[in-house]
Amino acid sequence: MNSALLTDDNAMWKQRFRMHQYGGYLAKCNHQRGLVISNQSGIYQLYSWTVSNGQLRQLTNHSEGKRDGFISCDGRFVYYLNDTKGNETGHYTRIDVESGKEVDLTPEREPYSSLGFHTDGIGKTVAYLTTDHEKGCQLFTQCVTMDSIGEPNLIYETANLTINPILSYNGDLVVIETTDVKKGIGSILVVFDISNNRRLISTLDYGHGVNVVPKQFAPSPNDIRLLAKSNRTGANRPLIWNVRTNEQIDFILDEFGIEGDIDPLDWSEDGNFILLLQIHNAVFRLYCYSIVDNTINALIEQPSGMIHDARFGPDGTILVQWENAHTPRRIVALNANNGAFEKVMLGPPKIENLITRSQHSVTFSSSDKQLIQGRLTLPSMHADGPFATIIDVHGGPASVTSEKFDPVSEAWVDHGFAYLSINYRGSITFGREFEHKIYSDIGHWEVEDIVAARTWLVEQGIAQPNTIFLTAGIAIADWTMLYEDSAESLKTYEVSLFGGTPAEKPELYAAASPITYVEQISAPVLIIQGANDTRCPARQMKCFEDKMRQLNKKLEIEWFGGGHALNASEQLILHIAKMLCWTHRVLEENNAKTTS
Repeated sequence: MNSALLTDDNAMWKQRFRMHQYGGYLAKCNHQRGLVISNQSGIYQLYSWTVSNGQLRQLTNHSEGKRDGFISCDGRFVYYLNDTKGNETGHYTRIDVESGKEVDLTPEREPYSSLGFHTDGIGKTVAYLTTDHEKGCQLFTQCVTMDSIGEPNLIYETANLTINPILSYNGDLVVIETTDVKKGIGSILVVFDISNNRRLISTLDYGHGVNVVPKQFAPSPNDIRLLAKSNRTGANRPLIWNVRTNEQIDFILDEFGIEGDIDPLDWSEDGNFILLLQIHNAVFRLYCYSIVDNTINALIEQPSGMIHDARFGPDGTILVQWENAHTPRRIVALNANNGAFEKVMLGPPKIENLITRSQHSVTFSSSDKQLIQGRLTLPSMHADGPFATIIDVHGGPASVTSEKFDPVSEAWVDHGFAYLSINYRGSITFGREFEHKIYSDIGHWEVEDIVAARTWLVEQGIAQPNTIFLTAGIAIADWTMLYEDSAESLKTYEVSLFGGTPAEKPELYAAASPITYVEQISAPVLIIQGANDTRCPARQMKCFEDKMRQLNKKLEIEWFGGGHALNASEQLILHIAKMLCWTHRVLEENNAKTTS
């Protein structure tokens, strides 16, 4: 390994981490204002955005960063969960964009974690879901005006996993997505009339194993049609549901030959068009669907890459949060008729001589013949393998790896490694059966798919068996301890994954926990873990560390002061440098054993 690459502060791999990235949204009723999430200060924070001149003004200054916020329909206020050192537990806070003044929405409450927040279309109501140990999931609405904030209004509470609160345009109705955690998979929609004594007015339930996700109500007063998506056909498809009459309209898409998941992103201001995002085998495509005459327009000139979000913008544009392998995340304007690139709304300054590699989509068979998709990057198209190789698995599991600007993979490749990221069972965009395969069998099929990736790499001559490393996000060592210590917002999710609590399904929790297999671990292990993480709390990892040391296993562990998300560029660089040094040392030890 070239040690100069590690010590040179201007090395290309470090510059990639420092590149500014931008995501964000326009205010729904005021396209001259927006909310931006960016790392331009070196750590992700929230910014107000004056669209006319591109000016950003920093709103938050949290030591561990802030990546989630919500803008009011008029752009006057921004809301976010004000937590402590990244622990994702705190109080919702409102920032006045003009003055910078912050107001706590719930000053009398104990700190809580949250599973969703939403604002209405006229600036009078917000809705949010909170969780705590005693009350479970609670749905609140709250009256907000320019000058005052009302008391929280409890609408509903349940022990079941409940997410995605969505308010109607005028704030009179609120819908939630909720799951009977004992059934494990599937969700239903429940609608409440806030103006009529919080009365439950309707539900939408397609039966066991089917998920229904609310997206947004129609963009006009007194229109109570809800845009949603459901995977009842085996893949996500959009629908419109009248929550009072129960009339449902499915989008006619099969005749257009559109495969994969279809996610409805936005409803045009005139109510005539729906912006759709197709994600099939981790490839992203935008479409505009007319609900007037059931026609669809493919935005065929859109740039390739990953789309995080897209909304109808001003002057016949679509504003897209976009990136690809060679371009950091930015906000761009596309032509609403054909998807052609028009201009960069917010993006980083160019780095001279920036080097990035192409990522190649590959497929291989798992143990049950299921095809698994991944993205492979090689140190050089002209170099012969085998290489020391990284297999990387995304978190979630309900996520997907696709073409993106990836300083992590580029850092490994700069140092001579091949890099394969895989979409194992549980990943989204490959159909309901693929995603749900892991439920009540956590760990089994994920590991089968990882082993299949290792076998494929060796068979292709890309890697040797003793030079393959597995990397992932923050680690889970003991699912039972995780359940006991994690935020209430995650306990219900864990129960849905396993089909029960640790007391009800002890064998499944034990089988899925790495701590169960410590005696069989022979490979060296490096763990980098957040001390304030409420998703993967510290106790379970400390117990794993103790057991590994008792059995003289090779373990290095490093704790950092943040929570689950790592938002600071320089801290990411330090962590990658630690991993590079560690893998280099392991490879040297292996070589010494081989030659001795």
